[in-house]
Amino acid sequence: MPTLLHLNGPSGVGKSTLAREHAAAHPGTLLLDIDELRPWVSGWEDDFVGTGEAVRQTALAMMTAYLRSGRDVVLPQLIVTPAQVDRFVAAAADAGAAYVGVVLDAAPDDVLHRLHHRAETPVTAVISRIIEERGGDDLVLEGRRQLLDLARKNGCPLVDTTDREAALRELAALVS
Repeated sequence: MPTLLHLNGPSGVGKSTLAREHAAAHPGTLLLDIDELRPWVSGWEDDFVGTGEAVRQTALAMMTAYLRSGRDVVLPQLIVTPAQVDRFVAAAADAGAAYVGVVLDAAPDDVLHRLHHRAETPVTAVISRIIEERGGDDLVLEGRRQLLDLARKNGCPLVDTTDREAALRELAALVS
């Protein structure tokens, strides 16, 4: 049975990095990074949220089609709203796939350090600007708290990303 591995977590925790490494270690896995789809849409920098919803719909369709081919998908995507998570759970079920949702975490200081020192791309530059406009580090730490609460409430596994190799082993065990 194919699996959708959803890596959820605060900005800077390592979702995209772990998703790339997980996909590389599991040939045939589709790395579906929604943030990488945004620049495909003209004007995305000025309507990050609106574009995000549009490309999220596109990602759902792409993910469902790929899962139906019998192959796995890894999705690094911050989602705090349970109703949004439910969309991905339902899409996986519709495709006859298992959904494995994981919340990635690290110590608050580590998350903020990674966030402030990650490589700058057009996407990360816009994300950093939006984070600053909406509350900066406090926003990131509040989002982290909400995700941890959501994980506890839903019985979602927490994976500590402090040791990347250990995190990758834990992710592989969750989907095997």
